[in-house]
Amino acid sequence: MADTHEIYPNAPLALVAVEIRFPEASSERPLPMTLQRSFRDLLGEGWVIESHKVQQLDVAFGPGVPGSQTVRETVVPRFTVRDRTLSVAITDTSLTIETTRYRHYLDFRAVLARVFDAAAELLRPDGVSRVGMRYIDEIRAPGIDASRPSAWREWLDPSLLPPKLDAMVSEQYEPAAWDGAVRYGTGTNRSLVLRYGARQGYGVEPRGVLNRPSAPSPGPLFVLDFDSFWEPADIPEFDATVLIETCDALRAPVRTLFDLAVTDKLRRDVFMKEPADD
Repeated sequence: MADTHEIYPNAPLALVAVEIRFPEASSERPLPMTLQRSFRDLLGEGWVIESHKVQQLDVAFGPGVPGSQTVRETVVPRFTVRDRTLSVAITDTSLTIETTRYRHYLDFRAVLARVFDAAAELLRPDGVSRVGMRYIDEIRAPGIDASRPSAWREWLDPSLLPPKLDAMVSEQYEPAAWDGAVRYGTGTNRSLVLRYGARQGYGVEPRGVLNRPSAPSPGPLFVLDFDSFWEPADIPEFDATVLIETCDALRAPVRTLFDLAVTDKLRRDVFMKEPADD
């Protein structure tokens, strides 16, 4: 596969994730440690097993009595590279690949291929109920501060700005914050949802489940959160080759909308500059 999209030295990507959902299982199916080690080995060198605990709240109701709540912990098998910038998590209903170090789609695509091949060989899921691809961008630009968020007009397409921005600002009504969301149909059973808005701090925490290398200082930012997904009407087989082709198709409208959402000034003055060392 060829990819001619420009690579930005100072790209705004904070997190990229792909989730494959399986048909609902009737009960949890623990992944034996021998199978976990085999899965890790198929991922390649430099991977380690780092499972984590997830708390789940169960609520039981009975006739004439208040509901009782029980908190239980579930161990989720998780595999990560040593610097914790790339991980794979497995539950009985999903397979999730996440990274905070994303340079080029072809590199990430190669990781996805290894994960899908390993899952097909060792996990043998019954099928696929959803494929989702998520890109979260944190855009930071000079001249933006909390008292003047309208300065984003220089960096973003006008469609992402508040309604009647110039008229309101001329009346001394500066927008304090805004959010938006839109859903596009991108093919048969495929959609792209974009959530966007001005924020303070971070859209993705630097020290979450994954580490963010060279995370920027907190401050004003604009978040573009893309969720491109396929929800088939039937239950297709778990086929690694088909899943890669599906991810290719899901990524295409994300890149198209991203390129339309930002200005040439943002590309030239921010994305094309080498990132400063922390």
